[in-house]
Order: sequence, then structure tokens, then C-alpha cells
Amino acid sequence: MRHAETVWNASGRIQGQADPPLSEGGRAQCQAVADRLAAVSIQAIFSSDLVRARETAAAIALRHPGLEARLDPDLREINLGQWEGADRKSLKRDWPDLFAAWRVRPSWDLVPGGEGAAAFKARTIDAVGRAAAAVAPDQTVAVVTHIGVVRTLLSTMVGADAGELRWPWAIDNTGITVVEGAPDVTLWNTPALEIVAINDSSHLAPAGKAGV
Repeated sequence: MRHAETVWNASGRIQGQADPPLSEGGRAQCQAVADRLAAVSIQAIFSSDLVRARETAAAIALRHPGLEARLDPDLREINLGQWEGADRKSLKRDWPDLFAAWRVRPSWDLVPGGEGAAAFKARTIDAVGRAAAAVAPDQTVAVVTHIGVVRTLLSTMVGADAGELRWPWAIDNTGITVVEGAPDVTLWNTPALEIVAINDSSHLAPAGKAGV
């Protein structure tokens, strides 16, 4: 699932691997998703080590006695280099040519000083695969991560270019995506895995779905 809303989500600033705190609404989202998952049998919880994911995972773990989130830096959002902290206005002002190219065809590879699509895909797909392999095939692992990671996983599963950002994967803060199948990282783009749900955010009131 994606982490809860941050103060930068609420103000429209690009986060990447920057580490702003949760907003007041984000803290409420943590409790809402924890309540939603309280009755779900979860055998392990993995999380990005950024604070917005850690705090979301910690809220879920509290509802599952004996579980503690295992932190994995490879579950972090993509490094967005010089664009971290920027908003739409500053992108247009400071990088007019790159911003114009992004509007025509958005791609992680356009970001100055960024991680790039190929490296991001490699580390995040491996990290999600390791989390899945930590439980038995009939068990459930919860992975708290970031919008870019969820979109990359979904794109890989349907055989799309992970750097193509026009795929319509709307992922709200604390939106839950469910994947079932063999926990083998080599099988992400085969029928061995099934997408059961994308961005299930029914635990949120409409106002809680505004963060992007």
C-alpha cells in the first residue's frame, strides 16, 4: 500500500526520497487503514524506511500483536534529484524545457540528477520480491511503500514500460493494492501472479483521498 498523506502531498510538492512528516489528515489515514486491516491475517510487514511509510506501517503493526515492520531502504520512492521539494510552478520556472518535455511524455529519465527508471525498477521489484518470499505461499505480507513503487509493480505485471508514467494507476494515500500468487521475483510479468485489487481506499472518506 501507499503511505499516508504528508504535508508535502497536501501542498503539491514533489517528495521523492525527501522525508517530510505526515499531515494531520495523514495521521487519521494511518488509523483508518490500520482499522481496515485489523481483521486481516498478516504474517509479516515490510516498509520503506522513510518516515511517512514507517509511521503508516507502525500503525498497522499495532493492530497485529507480535508483528513489527521490517524496514527496507530499497522500498523507498524513486530519487527525484533536483526536483525534490519543487512544485508545478517552480518546475515550469526553473526547468522550462524539461517540464515541457515531461508534459508531452512524462518519464523518470527526464529528472535532472534523478535515479532513472531502470535502476528504480530493479531495486523495487527485488525488494517486493524479497518481502513476498518472507512468508509461506498461503500467507499474507503487507508492504508499505510509495506511489512510484506500486505503479512500477503494476506496470511490470502487465508487461508495460515501468518508465511510462501515463498508465492510469491512480493510487491514493493508504490505497491498498492486492496481488496474489507465487512469491517469486522472476514471475512478476507472468500469469503466475494475479492483480486482485488496485487502490482499494474504501476505508477513507472522500476528503481523505485528495493527497497525490
